[in-house]
Amino acid sequence: MKFPSKIDGWLIPVMLIGFAGILGALIAVMITPTPWPVRVLIAVVMVGVLFLLFSVLRGTYYVVEHEELRVVSGPFRWRIPLADITGVEATRNPLSSPALSMDRLKVSYGKRKFVLVSPEDKAGFIRALRQDGAANE
Repeated sequence: MKFPSKIDGWLIPVMLIGFAGILGALIAVMITPTPWPVRVLIAVVMVGVLFLLFSVLRGTYYVVEHEELRVVSGPFRWRIPLADITGVEATRNPLSSPALSMDRLKVSYGKRKFVLVSPEDKAGFIRALRQDGAANE
């Protein structure tokens, strides 16, 4: 079962400002008199950063399957066996994580490992984990 990430309202303007800033910097680099290899390198890096930001914004979701939880955030991926999950609890922990909202769940697994997620349907997400006996709340 697939669960898209909840997205906080403040995140969209912040990301748009970031996109605009990167595009502005890219334009500035292209119109300044610098050697073309430097321009190309900077352009490639900036386009890569734009792609990364956009892919994280558009591609953050969680999939609960028969034997594992898959966490996807743009090009980043985690696979957590459901049998290894030891607990799920609500949190507003601001640590960097594959979550686009501060309304998060801390999924603990293994020995002292955890991932912070922010499914739109938190109750459904927990139910899906429990169907396979993986989550303790």
